[in-house]
Amino acid sequence: MDSNQHFYTVWTHRSAQSIFGAASHPVVRNGELLCFATEERAQAECDRLNAGAGGSHVHYTVKPAYGHANSLASPEDGLALLSEAFRRASQRGMGESAIGAAKS
Repeated sequence: MDSNQHFYTVWTHRSAQSIFGAASHPVVRNGELLCFATEERAQAECDRLNAGAGGSHVHYTVKPAYGHANSLASPEDGLALLSEAFRRASQRGMGESAIGAAKS
């Protein structure tokens, strides 16, 4: 049995031509990381999002994420841990941006 569980996240990428500049980050929907157990399901959602993006400066891709099976009771536990980690990281990043904007 594989010791690592694989999950697939959907990421959004904004081009440098955007008025907000270039950036990449995982997609969050309803406060949860958009994460799938199979690459096929993640790619299907990615394709759907790209079709709706039209000619914008945004496109979506799929990236793998890994969790150690011996530390997780189920795939849902891994998704929850991954989602929580990204949520915390994005909150730290938003706080730093808000402080930087307030100083300027």
